[in-house]
Amino acid sequence: MKSIVKVGAYIVLLTSIACASSKNNATAEEIAALDQMISNKQFEIQANWAQPMATQSFNSIANAGLLPPGSTASRIDISGTGGYFRMVGDSVMADLPFFGERRMGGYYNQNKTGIIFEGIPKDLSFSPNKKGVGQTMRFTISEKSEGFQVIAQLYPNGTARLTVSSTHRTNMWYQGNLSEYKEE
Repeated sequence: MKSIVKVGAYIVLLTSIACASSKNNATAEEIAALDQMISNKQFEIQANWAQPMATQSFNSIANAGLLPPGSTASRIDISGTGGYFRMVGDSVMADLPFFGERRMGGYYNQNKTGIIFEGIPKDLSFSPNKKGVGQTMRFTISEKSEGFQVIAQLYPNGTARLTVSSTHRTNMWYQGNLSEYKEE
């Protein structure tokens, strides 16, 4: 019995040490590069993963095997889709795949079923992340009859997390790579 307690204590100790050392320790150069991208308003997020809101109907689709290989109902690999979010000057644009449910009516274009918007955002703000380093960007934007509220967490290590709330659809979360945008 005492050996089980000792083993359990060692596991807890190792886990706490591993978790403490995994905090984001960004270098000064990485932080400066992130700050520069934000001040220039010139960056891009290439989406690699989509995380749809779990609903009964979406879980049914996942259980039927209709998701891409290596994906689950809570995490879908979209690395080959070209999904992106960009900020160039005062404008933002996005073309992100959507997995979820439409909640309201509105126009339907079978060729553009993803989250697509382009324009000048309203209520744009940047603030330091509450946990760790990085910045949080918030704004709203409308495209045709649909409105979007976007929150992007930008990290110095070159990763980002996007949250997109829509007036017509279930919420979506995206994870991807953050980099400086260079026009082609």
